[in-house]
Amino acid sequence: MIWRLTYTSAARGPTGRSGFQFVAMSQGTPPDVTRAVTAYMAYRPPPGAPPAPGPDELADFPTALAYGREGPYAVLARCRYTGRDYSGRYGNFLGQAIVATPEEMAGLRPIEFWDSPVWDAHWWDARLRSSSPEDSGLWDAPLGGSSPGDVPGDGAPSWDPSAGLPPGAAFDPESLAGRLGGDRSHDRLAAVLDAVATVLVAGHGRVVLAAEDVELIARWIAVVSYSLPAELAAGLSFTTYTADPEAAPYLVVGTVPAACPEGGFRLDGPFVRTGAPPGRFAQVIADCWRSRDLDGIDAVGELIGGADGSGAVSPPESGATRVPGGAHRANRSGGEDERARSGGSGGVSRLDGAAALLALCRGDTSVSAEEQVVAARLVRDRGVPGWVRSAGPWEQQRKQAGMRPGDRLDPGGRLPPALPVLGYDLAAALAEIVPEAAEHCVRLALADPGVRRRLPAVRLRDGLPEDFRAALAGAPDLRALAEVVGLADRVGGAVDGDRVIAAAAACARRGAGEVAAAVRAAPAAWREAVIAGIVTGLESAPPEVRRAMLTPEACAALGDRDWTRAPRTGGLVLSARADRLTATAELIALEAHGLPDIEDLLGVLWSEAPTVPECRWLAERLGPPLPRFAVLRALPRRVFDAVPLDAEETLRLARLIDDRLPGLADAARTVLAYGDALRAGSEEEIARFLAASRPGGPLDERVLAGVARMLAGRSPLSRVRVLIATPDAVRDALIRHWLAAGPDRHGRADLAEIGVRLADANIPATLLEEWADGLGRFDRRRIESALADRDPRLAAAWRGSRRRGA
Repeated sequence: MIWRLTYTSAARGPTGRSGFQFVAMSQGTPPDVTRAVTAYMAYRPPPGAPPAPGPDELADFPTALAYGREGPYAVLARCRYTGRDYSGRYGNFLGQAIVATPEEMAGLRPIEFWDSPVWDAHWWDARLRSSSPEDSGLWDAPLGGSSPGDVPGDGAPSWDPSAGLPPGAAFDPESLAGRLGGDRSHDRLAAVLDAVATVLVAGHGRVVLAAEDVELIARWIAVVSYSLPAELAAGLSFTTYTADPEAAPYLVVGTVPAACPEGGFRLDGPFVRTGAPPGRFAQVIADCWRSRDLDGIDAVGELIGGADGSGAVSPPESGATRVPGGAHRANRSGGEDERARSGGSGGVSRLDGAAALLALCRGDTSVSAEEQVVAARLVRDRGVPGWVRSAGPWEQQRKQAGMRPGDRLDPGGRLPPALPVLGYDLAAALAEIVPEAAEHCVRLALADPGVRRRLPAVRLRDGLPEDFRAALAGAPDLRALAEVVGLADRVGGAVDGDRVIAAAAACARRGAGEVAAAVRAAPAAWREAVIAGIVTGLESAPPEVRRAMLTPEACAALGDRDWTRAPRTGGLVLSARADRLTATAELIALEAHGLPDIEDLLGVLWSEAPTVPECRWLAERLGPPLPRFAVLRALPRRVFDAVPLDAEETLRLARLIDDRLPGLADAARTVLAYGDALRAGSEEEIARFLAASRPGGPLDERVLAGVARMLAGRSPLSRVRVLIATPDAVRDALIRHWLAAGPDRHGRADLAEIGVRLADANIPATLLEEWADGLGRFDRRRIESALADRDPRLAAAWRGSRRRGA
């Protein structure tokens, strides 16, 4: 729906009152439309204008074309000074307004209505001929006649609103570009665009344009509008003239030089640049106007999109006054902060980011890292614009060389001018459709491992063989090498197995990196090559490096493999195995391939005591080689030192060793003899077994302890018979075990009787004598009483042998 309204000073309006008021409007105009338009219905003559202008002078008064958004409406208002009102007083003006929805203005820049037919004076004047409220045609009939093409009283054709809003023909981009070139105004344009970009991004402030000729101001507003995407231009509020620019609620404000505040732009005088240079957006768009490159302007606009892509754009509010002082000053003071707050990086707005991308595509190497970050964010948010490929120097070089799109650019290795300065984020964002950007992105990832996790899904055309070859050779450690290989696997990088092996070997040889971490980081397809290189390097590394590198985790990561070509490394890996049985077998097999220090490796492997099943496995599977190695020769005795000697599995192991490994059977035979003695039970068999024992070793001590426990359950007389038949050392060992057991009252009497009987047999028993001498008087009397109950002669002998107490 489109509404038209007319405002002026009338003797009698629709309400019957006189003065400024709406004197005509479309049928059914809503009250909120009337309220929205009211704020635009104002006009004050310029400073110094004649107070009582004549008809010729009235034509020199500037026309105020204003535009803004009011809620759901787009408001276009045109105010012209008319001089006298109905009473003859000066100060009257004619205000015309068109109110439409933003959709009805889609694709149009509001400034295009500067000379639009909608302001047709014949039509408006015809409607103003009567100010009588009784003239129902003025208020109720649809404006423009009863049907399309009706002609008002003076013969001028009317405009049919159903046909849409017709723009004027005064400003088109081609003619504007010609006028800019003729005026050599591109530096001024860059400054104006920079100021406009700042207020657009900030959402407040204003840019003041001043000239004696209001059409010049309108033309500059048109240039600014065409410099922006249509969506942004639709949010750019402006007025071509106001007498009080510092109070005007518009983003772009036109005025006459006499009313121009400090910081405004004088359009019809010499331009002197002050302050900081224009931003990237302003400079790139000004250069596009300079070269009449309207496609470049459209390209930037395509990437920016609407207000969502550039920052806050606030329409004027009724009666509102924006921050005074002019946007040009805001641009130089608070403008940079405003840019940062609107989605930029380091003070770079999205407008600048979009322009920076176009500049890069055209070979400009001055684009900063901050601008590239913003450009990358735009590309990620909105997608890669199609013009990137056609605008880029790489495509131009392809066309000049007659190459097809898939061909690699410049086989000689030269890159497009801007490519070497392309940052990682932007290269990654463009990599999808620009092969050179993908290659550059991978090169940056090779140089900076920190960005690899953000690498997009790209596949290289020829794999960058030189770059990957250099990266492999220069890898500082194994983990870095594995990551380079992983990167190659992801992007189709050109690496070959021999170079991976050589690079991994070089790292391992100097002890650089963690083996387990490198194996985990290597992609599955390349893991064996990485491991092969590690093994090769470790085999030729100094022994201390090899041992330091082969941690338990590293040995586990290397896994099972043929170690015959790397016995030194294999020996250390095998010695760290949890399965020490097969590891022992493999170590013995490696001896023939030059494995040094096998005894040390076996010692590490068997640092913990073996179990009966392990010793049985070794005896059954390996057999004869075991006696060649001191560590393995000691295993049977170490087993018997730790397991129950009378257990059935222990006796089976002892018989197996006695049968298969007679050279290692000493301990096994001791265990077997012990078992035979215990099973026989006769004093003679036990004595014979003990007579052959040699106390000292752990096994011998355990055997004697077992015999002592068995004999402790027999009578003192039986024990004495055994003790008499044993060597002194064995006898002392048995007595020591009995004393250590902490005998009770009955046991103490048994030990006293054994001592008496040994003394009677003239067999020394020093330990029993010392024990008896250390008893207290009460204990001695109790023992004597117990012996008297057994045999008075024993008690008498016990008493006679004591020198202290009765």
